[in-house]
Amino acid sequence: ITRDTQTMMLLYKSFVRSHLEYCCPLWSPHLQRDIIQIEAVQRSFTAKIHGLSELNYWDRLHRLSPYSLQRRRERYTIILVWKIEHGILPNNVNLNFRDTSRYGTTCIRPFGNSKY
Repeated sequence: ITRDTQTMMLLYKSFVRSHLEYCCPLWSPHLQRDIIQIEAVQRSFTAKIHGLSELNYWDRLHRLSPYSLQRRRERYTIILVWKIEHGILPNNVNLNFRDTSRYGTTCIRPFGNSKY
């Protein structure tokens, strides 16, 4: 059994992270305890890679170059909203966009008015 970095990261990206990130803009957690539990999966996996177990989580991420799962979910959500704003995807979630001189374009999500 090998635990070298390349093999472990390939396995992680193929079998673990893909499941954790599937449709993440729709189910992305907002409670801190849920975010910590999901992040614990990546924290545990990276600790099993040969030569990295003595490093803390953030040093392991820096060495391996992936972002935290929370950061990746935020990125996917931003990309989704950008695509809706520019008409690439349909606006099925009733997002409203407003241009302001101070903040640029802002996105407002009405609560309770969405089909989802």
